[in-house]
Amino acid sequence: MNGAPGSAWASLRSVAGIQERLVLGSASGDERMPLTPEHLFDLASLTKTFTTVAALRLVDAGLVDLDEPVRPLLTVGAGDGAERITLRHLLTHTSGLPAEGGAWRSGLGGDDLGARVVGSDLLAAPGTAHLYSDVGFIGVGALVEHVTQRPLDAVIAEVAARLGASSLTWRPEPSLAVATEVQPHRGLVRGEVHDELAHALGRPAGHAGLFGTADDVAALARMIRDDGIGAGGRVLSADGIRLMTTPAATADAGYGQALGLRVRDATWMGEADAVGHTGFTGTAFAVSPRTSDFGVLLTNRVHPTREGTDLSAVRREFFSLLG
Repeated sequence: MNGAPGSAWASLRSVAGIQERLVLGSASGDERMPLTPEHLFDLASLTKTFTTVAALRLVDAGLVDLDEPVRPLLTVGAGDGAERITLRHLLTHTSGLPAEGGAWRSGLGGDDLGARVVGSDLLAAPGTAHLYSDVGFIGVGALVEHVTQRPLDAVIAEVAARLGASSLTWRPEPSLAVATEVQPHRGLVRGEVHDELAHALGRPAGHAGLFGTADDVAALARMIRDDGIGAGGRVLSADGIRLMTTPAATADAGYGQALGLRVRDATWMGEADAVGHTGFTGTAFAVSPRTSDFGVLLTNRVHPTREGTDLSAVRREFFSLLG
């Protein structure tokens, strides 16, 4: 199916004002009913982008300072320098926190796991290295909850309403959910988050867990393209959009890291002058601020297994048409 692994493909691409939609395959390899535009994909790390928007709305409102330590509001990280971690560090993966919290492998879960993860020992001093970190974005989600005194899912629901992402959800109807991996300890994962850490936490978290359609992700892409305006009104200030689209750090792989988004990541964007993000389950979106083109590509490339399912070439081909 267009060279992509998995059973499902949903894409929406807008280039030079012409919109192209494609829906192929089925929600699961053993399901005969064809996929529809209403089917919900596990968005995986695209969740981080929605979490970024929620956090920057707090910055816009003057409730959080990007460059003040978060320690008075939330204890994040442990070790020398942890008290200096800022929201900017967390959103640019420069906090020094590790990539993941592996304590779920020992059976730890729920709030105990959350506290262990957010309190992880630093691997580098804040601001000195780019280390892509699920742990950092779990911290961002926790910070959003602390400042708003509301559950993360309620805050993200408000963001979704502003965007016009009407079916974005943490709790999909299983029959509308696209299947992901067959895991030894869970069986076929469908209608539940694929990410093992998010699953063990047992509650919405800032790094993974949202489900949505290509239209839901396209609503986010359009908001970035339109300088912060969503279908339901202003979502972010123009300054907030600049923070999401302007590199603030450089990764070893050569791409620029803005707040919550990657900039010109040739490994999956090819030559496109764009910003965007990918998700482990096979999801991605990118926006070209220069040309206003955007693309959304959702697959379940980990179905039924994550082995041998590299999607990089397919993504590069798909996003190559962006300016």
